[in-house]
Amino acid sequence: MRKFLVQLAFVSACALSACSSTPSVPDPTAPSPHFNSTTDPYWVDPRWDKSLLDAVQAAVHDPVDGTDMSTPGIHATVRFTFLDGVIEYPEIVQSTGDPELDKLVVDQVASAQAPRPAVGLQIDAPHQFVLDLDVPTPYESFEYGVFNALDYAKIYPKDAVMGGSQGSTTVGFDYLDGEASNITTIKSSGSKSLDRASLGTVARSKLPPAPPAYAGKTVHLEAVFCYSLIGPGKCPRRKDVILIYGTRL
Repeated sequence: MRKFLVQLAFVSACALSACSSTPSVPDPTAPSPHFNSTTDPYWVDPRWDKSLLDAVQAAVHDPVDGTDMSTPGIHATVRFTFLDGVIEYPEIVQSTGDPELDKLVVDQVASAQAPRPAVGLQIDAPHQFVLDLDVPTPYESFEYGVFNALDYAKIYPKDAVMGGSQGSTTVGFDYLDGEASNITTIKSSGSKSLDRASLGTVARSKLPPAPPAYAGKTVHLEAVFCYSLIGPGKCPRRKDVILIYGTRL
């Protein structure tokens, strides 16, 4: 069986043209580019691949105390066979470094509610997948939810794109029960437009509700908004970095 490798990324890249000044939201019902359901097997559909990855990742976590605010950044690579919505024979390809946690990850992957493919060839055929997964603590999962919300609301201001402005703005804010307050610029990008856009992204983002361990508690967070007109450029790949790509027309 052919192996298919899916790389996990909690923070996605976005390419906005100079004409764009609002978030680009993909239509989940739109056909996937470069996928033909009449000639391609279901596992090359990028939308379905992402839904599988999301389902498996949602089941995987490090069961430490929810009040533990550590962020160890544990990862694992798993392999399994998928057939008719069922994950079979999961095994560790790359260890977390802890045999007990490896066993737990295997059990968690086996319990994932994976989606059944609806289109594409070989829907009834078994297929092997290899997934790179995070094994987040409850606090890391909370952080990911907040940063994903910021990523969804990001924009590259049209005037900044037209003016060729690039750089990184670090924004600090306090999170309390799904709301952000005390939003401030900790480090400027050197562009007033980009700094304003970064502050505005935090202010308008629909942040996730607080997990039980953090309900009623204020948590200080910082996010880096990295704006680039040349692809990733010098933007670091970290969970707290929001990548915003623009294209000058």
